[in-house]
Amino acid sequence: MRKRIVLIGSCPRVMAVSRLACSALALLLSIPRIASQTAIPEKSSLEQEIQTAEIAIHAGRFAEAKQHFEQAERLGDHSAEINAGIGISELQLGHYEASRQREAKVLELVSKDHERAEAHNLIGTAWLRESAQGATNLVMLHAAEESFQRAIQLDPVFDAAYFNLGNALLRESREEDASVTFRNFLEAAAKNPAYEEGLPLASQAPAPAFATMDSSGHAVSSEALRGRFVLLDFWATWCGPCMRALPAMRQLAHYFPSAEFTVISVNEDAPDQDVWRKFIAQQKMDWVQVWDKNAKIYQSFHLAPPADLSLPRYVLLDRNDAVLQVYDGLDRLGLVVGQIVRTVTVAPKAP
Repeated sequence: MRKRIVLIGSCPRVMAVSRLACSALALLLSIPRIASQTAIPEKSSLEQEIQTAEIAIHAGRFAEAKQHFEQAERLGDHSAEINAGIGISELQLGHYEASRQREAKVLELVSKDHERAEAHNLIGTAWLRESAQGATNLVMLHAAEESFQRAIQLDPVFDAAYFNLGNALLRESREEDASVTFRNFLEAAAKNPAYEEGLPLASQAPAPAFATMDSSGHAVSSEALRGRFVLLDFWATWCGPCMRALPAMRQLAHYFPSAEFTVISVNEDAPDQDVWRKFIAQQKMDWVQVWDKNAKIYQSFHLAPPADLSLPRYVLLDRNDAVLQVYDGLDRLGLVVGQIVRTVTVAPKAP
């Protein structure tokens, strides 16, 4: 059974259009077939239903995906993959109890620790989302917390479970515990073998030069940043995925000495600089913050077609001001922070 992947969806926006609402944190499931003991004829009705369901779930058509997974079940497939597919569809449709029931079936059908951790993580996510309906429900939040803790016990490098647990703790107003958990999220992501592919990162083209001022009036330039790794975190207050990534960015910004690694959060709330200043003050964003007037820095990196924004975007620069990697909103946040922490950790110390 292939792992379920936590994604933070990108948030596209045309600058000429008013603010757009971003999609919620998407939990998408990759569900390959496991070979059964009885061979299934090529292009059988069962296989067609499964293939159609998989296409629908990756396209975000969850009602359609549920329908086809359930038809596959009626045709005789009662595997963990089918139950998981129905469970994730139910979750995205807001049918939280039905989703938990399906994941409970998954727990009965799988034996590997990571597979069980994934099921507990989805059960916790259903509790967490349901707790947000109306007034805060502490009973549901505690159930979510317990499920995420079980997932972590089963798989200590399952970074998605740490991320979700951190959000549950924030909802419980347990800021200190959440801060520790988001730091654990970084460390788990840095150890997760799933993110080793593509490492070590190779320097690409030189980064475009930029010069601006930070929120305190200090000069910030690509030239002055040479000699350290730099992460440009492009975000906006209207971008839901950016907001959900904020606790992780806060931990990453303070994870290494600033002489080794610097996070620069580049705000795209054009043209309203007041919104940006109020937000960073309220959220105590105490690392380097810059406002990108008319998206000049963003567009210089060619991160989207002209006049468009798609957020979040993360650009990692090496010590010589060359682009090491560009991550977009469809990349897993665990992948982003895991590869960054690995890259900076193993790099020789700067002279």
